Amino acid sequence: MTTGERVQAVVDYGFTEREARFLVLVMRHGGLCVKRQYAAFAGIANGGDRCNALFDKLTRRGFAVGVDCIHNRARLFHVHHKPLYHAVGEGDSRYRRALAARAVTERLMRLDAALVSPELDWLTTRPEQLAYVAARIASTSSQTTVQPPAGDRVDLPASTFPIGVDPTGRVVLVYVATKPWTDDFRFFLGAHLRLLTVTETWTLRVVFPPSLRRVVVD
Repeated sequence: MTTGERVQAVVDYGFTEREARFLVLVMRHGGLCVKRQYAAFAGIANGGDRCNALFDKLTRRGFAVGVDCIHNRARLFHVHHKPLYHAVGEGDSRYRRALAARAVTERLMRLDAALVSPELDWLTTRPEQLAYVAARIASTSSQTTVQPPAGDRVDLPASTFPIGVDPTGRVVLVYVATKPWTDDFRFFLGAHLRLLTVTETWTLRVVFPPSLRRVVVD
């Protein structure tokens, strides 16, 4: 499915186009969100009537459940409604299931990273990403005498990090840093090397949780 088809499928459930675009991003980047993320996406006041209207609709219709975050700093919303996921081609998504508290932060960070560039075509599933890499290799091979890395096998790490693609072909790789050491990051880069060698322009977006920001700055 295309992004436009997914958005229209959610609109058909009674949401506005803006609400639908946000919900598609939420369902494909972790299934979790907080109000400030929708407010930032929509350019509206956090906690205002227009912001609250979406979450009231989600919980009232049973599409999502709201739970208080640690220290009651915000209310977390988990979009879990199977028919809604099925409508966007994600009926078997693991994001519908309940998750441990330690996984919440990473999922919210992935959504934050996507919300920086919501206009990108986000590839969030492994089959989508593998198909894109294979297509890029095939395209590069047909357009240049410089061959991509040898080997017929196209592979990527089994990660949950999305890949964004803009209309010009620029690729955005997202990496959520949850550990204060670099071994996982180096593996991530190495695993995406083949994609980068057949992509003319790309951006690496590294997202840090508050707990690691001091480590990075220092």
